[in-house]
Amino acid sequence: MSARTDAIESEGGQFLTADVSAEEVFTREDLSPAQQMFGRIAEDFMRTEVLPHEERIYNKDWALTRELLLKAGELDLLRVDVPEAYGGLGLDKVSSAYVSEQIGVMPSFAGSLGAHTAIGTFPLIYFGNDEQKARYLPRLASGEWVAAYALTEPGSGSDALAARSRATLSEDRKHYILNGQKMWITNGGFADVFTIFAKVDGERFTAFIVEREMGVVSGREEPKLGLDGSSTTALILENVRVPVENVLGRVGEGHKVAFNILNLGRLKLGTRNIGSAKQALSRAIKYSVERHQFGRAISEFGMIRQKLGEMAVRCFVGDAMVYRTLGDVDRALASIPPEETARVLKAIEGFAVECSINKVWTSEAQAFVVDEALQVYGGYGYSKEFPAERAYRDARITRIYEGTNEINRLIIPTRLLKNPQTAQLFTKETARRALEDSQDLAKTIETHFSAERDMLSRAKRLVAFTLGRARATYNDAIANEQEVLGHIADIIIEVYALESAILRTEKLIGAKGEAAATIPIDITRVYASDAADRMEHSARQVAAALAKTEELDHLLNSVRRLTSHTTYNTVAARRRISDSLIRAGRYHL
Repeated sequence: MSARTDAIESEGGQFLTADVSAEEVFTREDLSPAQQMFGRIAEDFMRTEVLPHEERIYNKDWALTRELLLKAGELDLLRVDVPEAYGGLGLDKVSSAYVSEQIGVMPSFAGSLGAHTAIGTFPLIYFGNDEQKARYLPRLASGEWVAAYALTEPGSGSDALAARSRATLSEDRKHYILNGQKMWITNGGFADVFTIFAKVDGERFTAFIVEREMGVVSGREEPKLGLDGSSTTALILENVRVPVENVLGRVGEGHKVAFNILNLGRLKLGTRNIGSAKQALSRAIKYSVERHQFGRAISEFGMIRQKLGEMAVRCFVGDAMVYRTLGDVDRALASIPPEETARVLKAIEGFAVECSINKVWTSEAQAFVVDEALQVYGGYGYSKEFPAERAYRDARITRIYEGTNEINRLIIPTRLLKNPQTAQLFTKETARRALEDSQDLAKTIETHFSAERDMLSRAKRLVAFTLGRARATYNDAIANEQEVLGHIADIIIEVYALESAILRTEKLIGAKGEAAATIPIDITRVYASDAADRMEHSARQVAAALAKTEELDHLLNSVRRLTSHTTYNTVAARRRISDSLIRAGRYHL
């Protein structure tokens, strides 16, 4: 649960206007003993039951994968999100995400388990009727049955509603006959039950619960770049007979199932991404100490220390972001009975902007960390005999699944414009006012990070300027200006990341004192310094795209004022961060 106990409501993006104190946010340090214990169960399971068999898993021994999923069910690791009434534990989202992070120690198996417990099971939890839940959820919670989610088709990737799979009502009106093909289905080779999307009569996009024995045929295992120990296949639907009572939700409302489930998946994806990044960093730290060149450990070289320090920055900030969002979601759900699934979904949907932000940021942070980790290994990093190579390959998919990062970047600003609570911030007038030095959208709070908070306040004004000006310039055609929206999204992402890092570190200072938080302080200041430069770059691109010739210099000068910051010695700070990591022998923050 969140550090705050009062319920909150959100339509997304409230961080752009709210004054938030450190006491109001949930951080990783707030994990309860019970949550930590459940995480240790997951970690122990992975290290004692899964990792010893990783070669068999990589060799696609699906019988073993199923056996391990059953064992996970016996340890309650498949029951976390399932309601108690149907054989589950019905735990909070923080607990669910923390377990997911521990499972991520082996990404291939984590992909199998995650697809089963999240996008495989969520459709039934949130859209199934009582009879459907009673039939399927207990079997999924125990691991007796394995679930999969089948949305993508050969001709419809990000454009899910362009699906061509058809569902036709049988003459006796007792079955829907499904025909078509699905692609890239995780667990596709051995799942027992699928959520499959098809268009009734070629028009009404609908979700169906489909058991394998109804006629689903799996294609070959895809030869993939990474996650080669998870099953990914096509599904061939040829006259698959699905009872009418297996319609999930309502006919013609499959889009509600599809988009809500993807958003739910993004909610806890970030912990797994950052968890994998921390594993890669810890291995790189250990290797840098052991590897000697020119008569000393490579961990003593400045460029290696710089890499380790920046990798730690990404891991610390990523944790701050994802646990902040998870805590806010749990707080929003605190006053909603779990059985009122429509209200639960609406509450979670209220954080769609934050979920997209976390999905983009953490997947790209993970990509950076595994790339730099491989570089620390040097030539050995390119060898399959060392762990950096597999981590590098496994990480690449995270920028594609659960909605590509390009799609999620577009979601961030467009949802803010559609949301009545935030749309009023982004007008021609607010864009003009945002450039005035005296105008603040948030009151600066005097804290250890007063300078960084002042810059954060100006960064929020930068969002008001760029998105307000873009909206005034393009009007209803703004959705077509993807390059501009992408730059604006990057500014918004940096605002959320920077604020989350400040809040986490302030909370650490309050709990343990400044002396115990020196490394988080360094991390936060390094990130703030670099984030200001990145935001200035993005804002300059937007200003140049929107400005009339005679006003460009004025707008660029205004952008520089909004992103100005005190120069911080990031070289020395990264050295201090890396020295802390090397002393600990692992990532420890």
